[in-house]
Amino acid sequence: MRMLRAAAGAAVLAVGVAAAAAASAQTLRMAHIYTPGNIWYEAAEAYAKAVEQRSGGKTKIQIAHSGSTGDWPQSIEGLLIGTNDIVLQSVGTLDRYNTVAGVEAFPYLIRDIEHFKKVYYGPVGRELFDDIAQKTKFRIVGAGYRGARHLSNNKKIEKVEDLKGVKLRVPPLKMYRLTWDYLGASPVPMGVAELFTSMQSGVVDGQENPLEVLDGMKYYEVQKYVVETAHVIGAMTFIFSDARFKSLPAETRKILQEEGDKTMLAATDRMIGLESELKKKLQARGMQFIAIDAAPWRARLKDMPKEFPELAAWVAKVQAVQ
Repeated sequence: MRMLRAAAGAAVLAVGVAAAAAASAQTLRMAHIYTPGNIWYEAAEAYAKAVEQRSGGKTKIQIAHSGSTGDWPQSIEGLLIGTNDIVLQSVGTLDRYNTVAGVEAFPYLIRDIEHFKKVYYGPVGRELFDDIAQKTKFRIVGAGYRGARHLSNNKKIEKVEDLKGVKLRVPPLKMYRLTWDYLGASPVPMGVAELFTSMQSGVVDGQENPLEVLDGMKYYEVQKYVVETAHVIGAMTFIFSDARFKSLPAETRKILQEEGDKTMLAATDRMIGLESELKKKLQARGMQFIAIDAAPWRARLKDMPKEFPELAAWVAKVQAVQ
């Protein structure tokens, strides 16, 4: 009888331990628009694996990829209503919630990769991310070099004056539209879904994006030239609802932050090597690359800070990082 009672007690204890472990475990839902084989698809997978391993299986990340739960604006809205916990997207996509996030897309702000790392992984970056969290209600974790944004076009552009009359698709954000207004093009705000057919039919002459987008979206089929403007050196990140992030246990937040930084730094190093491979690949597909003197392009943008007075202090802080 004593043995039966001991066995029963052990069984109850085991059930209790299992229940406690289940109660402490959590699954976070991540959404992104990237497809298998893409660098950011793989970054998301790497993040999920690292978080699960570091937490001893207590925190898992379930990923909805390829836009299966909506495009990126819908996914970010999902953070606010609780249908998503994490979204992988660029910092600048939060511009629609507060213009402070738009500093990521400010033209010719980040000088090079070294400057990128010093900004986003130094005190200025931490301060910026805290300001974004306060003003947008979204918490940013990690910063990955997305690849420099270049202009692709069906008209040969060799100097900034050649942009006159060029119909250029831009993301539907004020920062991008004004950048190309100042440079002299005719920007056409447009979602990405209709971009390929718009370039194919001549509704627009070109677009601007990192090389991995030109390759992944097969824009080389409807574009002739890549003008190496490198006008934005942008940052990808893991986006959380700030309130949701703060509600997580301190150890979980620490793991998510530290592994997010590691994942994005690894993606940064990978993207640096990938860019040169993508250039060769696009050239082999018939695209012609045109190098430019960026100084006249920058000169046309010298008054851009006046359009965004609320960003002037951040532009100055970032530019001052040495």
